[in-house]
Amino acid sequence: MVALLGLVACTGMRAGQAGDEAAPSAIAASGAFDGEWAACHGETPPDQCSRYVLLQRGDRICGTWFHFATGKEYRGRIVARADSSTEARRTHVCGRRSVESDTECEDGWQRIDKPLRLCKGRLSDRTRADGSCSAYYRSVPLADDARDALLEEPWMQACLSGEP
Repeated sequence: MVALLGLVACTGMRAGQAGDEAAPSAIAASGAFDGEWAACHGETPPDQCSRYVLLQRGDRICGTWFHFATGKEYRGRIVARADSSTEARRTHVCGRRSVESDTECEDGWQRIDKPLRLCKGRLSDRTRADGSCSAYYRSVPLADDARDALLEEPWMQACLSGEP
């Protein structure tokens, strides 16, 4: 049974699918940071919650970010490197000009060095002055069709392959 599961994992097949028909989500191996993470403060409507959608392949993490502030939506893309199952560093970002990024995605990537941490099952994108973790993003279900759509994006394919 273990050998069969290993074979399925290596070929990217899922039960009931042929190798050539494997869904995009079967292609990306997941890691601890993989998934959708949301932070909703107070009475924030769900469509205005800050969120990250992260896909992880090995130590490579690629994804999107979203924040709502001053009546406007801010969104973009991030690249990170996992240093362990609980620590990662964001290395590149792009998106609507905000506190997250100065570089629009059409213009390329901005280099950064900022943390991503997992603490008690939650995601943190900052560290407190005393070095402790301030994790307020909760894991929320990521729909298979949303994951598949993200995996089909050319920039995501390039990112998971190592670019930038």
